[in-house]
Amino acid sequence: MIHQFSRIGSHAFIGAQSMVDGDVIPYGMAIGNRAHLTGLNLVGLKRRGFERESIHRLRAAYRQIFASEGTLRERVEDAAELFKDDFLVQDVVRFIAEASDRPILLPRNGQEAE
Repeated sequence: MIHQFSRIGSHAFIGAQSMVDGDVIPYGMAIGNRAHLTGLNLVGLKRRGFERESIHRLRAAYRQIFASEGTLRERVEDAAELFKDDFLVQDVVRFIAEASDRPILLPRNGQEAE
């Protein structure tokens, strides 16, 4: 089930019987009753023919964005600058920066960023 007004980013994966009450970043995986971000949809990215190096940069940016140090805004800005020439990362950065009535789904507390 997906709450009204929630946004689901391109190539995102939603687990079966998940209750999504927030926005799911592009290329992200959301799973659970009160879904949380569990990482990136790596299998889907590979199946869709995304380049290996692009996937590696996206993984590095994901780790940076969802690290525990600093604020989410600061981490997103840092990733935007560090990966300014990478389309996949900039897609995630734009998605997070856009205004929404719903919160961005985050990894659960204590869950290591992929």
